Amino acid sequence: MTAGSAFGGLLSVAHEVALPFILLVAFFIVFQVIFLKRTFRYVVILLRGIAFAFVGLVLLLHGLNIAFMPVGEEIGAIVGNSGFTWGLIPLGFVLGFLVTFAEPQVRVLSQEVEEASAGYIRAPIILYTLCLAVAAFAALGMARTVYGIPLPYIIIPGYGLAVILLFFADRDFVAMAFDSGSIATGPITVAFIMSLTVGAATVMDGRNPLVDGLGLIGIITLAPIISIQLLSLVYRIRPPQGGNDDD
Repeated sequence: MTAGSAFGGLLSVAHEVALPFILLVAFFIVFQVIFLKRTFRYVVILLRGIAFAFVGLVLLLHGLNIAFMPVGEEIGAIVGNSGFTWGLIPLGFVLGFLVTFAEPQVRVLSQEVEEASAGYIRAPIILYTLCLAVAAFAALGMARTVYGIPLPYIIIPGYGLAVILLFFADRDFVAMAFDSGSIATGPITVAFIMSLTVGAATVMDGRNPLVDGLGLIGIITLAPIISIQLLSLVYRIRPPQGGNDDD
């Protein structure tokens, strides 16, 4: 890959990301002038952080466009065109775990949960629960593509289970679970896992790349919703040290 092809499209990505960041800075400035009135040093630190976040997001999205998505489609096409299409299932499990483990939003959520619960819910527990859940549901989505399972056969029972768990799960975990649904399907997960499925569906007879690719994201969204609610049942059985179930 030449330098020109590697950086081609970078300005377009930067332009797309720039508008929300400009609005974010303008929003902060309004609140800084009217309400916050933070020190100049604090404002400089915040703006520097926003600048780093802008550069990082641009590079991340550009990298996904030129590397992750094309490679994912090529790997999916190779496996889907081979005589071992069932290999997509364990491949989906492994990649689902790895991309979720690398997802920045998942790590931020895990840390925030630990801080909000005063250390009762450890960040690694949330992190690995989400990783394993996404891995399992990514494998399920691959199985659907391989064997041609209709999407409603998975989505309807899945969301039915999620609704049933609402009546048994802790309300704090319910809020966390539904927030995790969008976080676990972040840019890395969507770009790589979906492109893998699209690549496989493109070369497999009777498969629709659009339906199979987008349907996979709907399946993966169920993973954190169900897994976090199930985790709440474990924490209900094991109350905090020194407390009781009534607490």
